[in-house]
Amino acid sequence: MILFAMSRLRLFALVLVFSAAASGAAGQTLTWSTTATLYGDNTEFFTPYRVGETLLGGQFHSTLRMKTGTRTAIVAGVFGDHRSGADEFLETVRPILSFRYQTRTSTGVLGTLIPERRHGFLEPLQVSTLELVRPIEYGLQWIERRRHWEGEIYVNWQALNTPDQREVFDYGWVLRVRPLPFLAVESQLHGLHHGGQLHDAGVPVTNNVASGFGVVVSESLGVLGKSALSVYRLRSSGNIDPGAPSERPGKGSGWYARASVTPKGWFELYSISWWGRDFLSQEGDNNYNSVGADPAFYRSKRKYWELGLLRRTRIEGDVTFDGEFRLHRIDHVRSIALGTSRWEYSYRLVVRAPFELVLK
Repeated sequence: MILFAMSRLRLFALVLVFSAAASGAAGQTLTWSTTATLYGDNTEFFTPYRVGETLLGGQFHSTLRMKTGTRTAIVAGVFGDHRSGADEFLETVRPILSFRYQTRTSTGVLGTLIPERRHGFLEPLQVSTLELVRPIEYGLQWIERRRHWEGEIYVNWQALNTPDQREVFDYGWVLRVRPLPFLAVESQLHGLHHGGQLHDAGVPVTNNVASGFGVVVSESLGVLGKSALSVYRLRSSGNIDPGAPSERPGKGSGWYARASVTPKGWFELYSISWWGRDFLSQEGDNNYNSVGADPAFYRSKRKYWELGLLRRTRIEGDVTFDGEFRLHRIDHVRSIALGTSRWEYSYRLVVRAPFELVLK
């Protein structure tokens, strides 16, 4: 454990030395940026689909951004995550190194990605806890922000192909078009691949793909504030698990509906409804899937409801606070989370404190 911690400290020191060396480049704009994130996320789940989990800790992103031209920059730094109660000072340390191309409407990234709020995916495609447990991703990314449309496409490399393991990467896009001020049409796709040509590691190539297409209607409704109704049709195919029973369906689908109001702008009150059949997205929230937390459990037809309160606000300066409380009803199954009712609950608190200093 001590040697493991030392190796992480060496990685941390190496990135700092590399970043410091970059500061010597003449005629370039150099900016030091650091963001501290304090988080607490608790899920009380006792049904077959998700296991209850508590995430409590703090993270930091510290980078030097060297502007190499009017549209290009190199970003180098380090990420660290400390889990409260852990033996290690930093449970996770990751290097940050990327080339960025940016214009008024476009952002291209090679290296460390910008996975802001899970790239904008719906919960059935990517579970929300990935914002805390996998905030650093590596690969390629292109983001467009236009007047009537916006989109993102990316690939995130998670593991190399070695004699002991398959390569792993996920990929996807989120595309949103606004033909009218109150109407948006959206397409989402997320894929997960286990494969590789160099080594088979004794397991076959497997894939899982899930996609969604839907519409969002939004408008301000007086005292109810900003309100929205979204409906998506989702489909899935494939299974990453090579040991999954062959008799299970290889394709699935579902309907996802979300309604929300924001009374006087203080908080968002929302509800989510889901009706699925044989749906599977293996990086998605498993409350939407037909496969349980134990892969041996399977239920073809699924129903899921969620009620929540969400508050995102600026505390002071650039410091922000996110607070969320949710109630979950899963297939009408009784749970011990709230007595013997059919409801379970979860909540999240996140504070982000950014700091930026122009060095030269």
